[in-house]
Amino acid sequence: MTCFSVRFFSGLLALPLACFGWGREGHRIVAHIAAAQVNKHAQSEIAKLLDPAETMESVASWADEIRPQRPATGPWHYINLPISIKAGDWKQYCPPEGCSVGKIGELVAYLKSPAGSRTERAEALKFLIHLVGDLHQPLHSGDNHDRGGNDLPITYNGRPGNLHSLWDGALVVELEKQEPGFANDPAHGLGWFSRYRMRGGDAAKWAWQAHDESKRYAYGKLPADRPAAITEAYMRAATPTVRRQLQRGGIRLGKILNQIWP
Repeated sequence: MTCFSVRFFSGLLALPLACFGWGREGHRIVAHIAAAQVNKHAQSEIAKLLDPAETMESVASWADEIRPQRPATGPWHYINLPISIKAGDWKQYCPPEGCSVGKIGELVAYLKSPAGSRTERAEALKFLIHLVGDLHQPLHSGDNHDRGGNDLPITYNGRPGNLHSLWDGALVVELEKQEPGFANDPAHGLGWFSRYRMRGGDAAKWAWQAHDESKRYAYGKLPADRPAAITEAYMRAATPTVRRQLQRGGIRLGKILNQIWP
């Protein structure tokens, strides 16, 4: 999946660019959940790296904002795992320039080490916050030979677009419409056992899990016509997946940060 300029109207949200993982609001939610979990040591180390006016939530979309100036970082935001295959070796789907799974591992190792200047380590942290969120957007891990839905045309409320854009932002807006309190308390209802289960595994396992979500819901619930006419039924069926993946991303980002700074 690569990024290209596209104008998409969902009827709820206008998205000028495709393939920006969850969009700003989704990434803020992931960072918000994670920030509430990090231990005091991690909080202190994160505060040392970020500027005084910055928070995990405010920098969660930084990696998207700098992509035009750093195009080489584009492939880090996704991994194209074909929905026709079962979980296996992800490395064969990670190009030499990098992918989300590989880059997350590199960033964690870098932040665990004492290497780098404050500026370099701050950038590594910002990339990590963002890429963990991206990993959980189903169409940043699942692909059906259409660049993660970028090449799959849809219509919604009579407007043309593509499937990837729908999942990047419009479905997050739909979720907040269905659950008005979600944006302010996105981890509501997650008990100890749910959080414990979500923390299991590593970036590779999480990517394959997101791949399965894309197969079952993002692609699996689509009508057969092309452009695919997105119905309210599709939106309602997809929003539980969006909630689940945002929560998983936040819980797992918190886990990673606590492992870096235990």
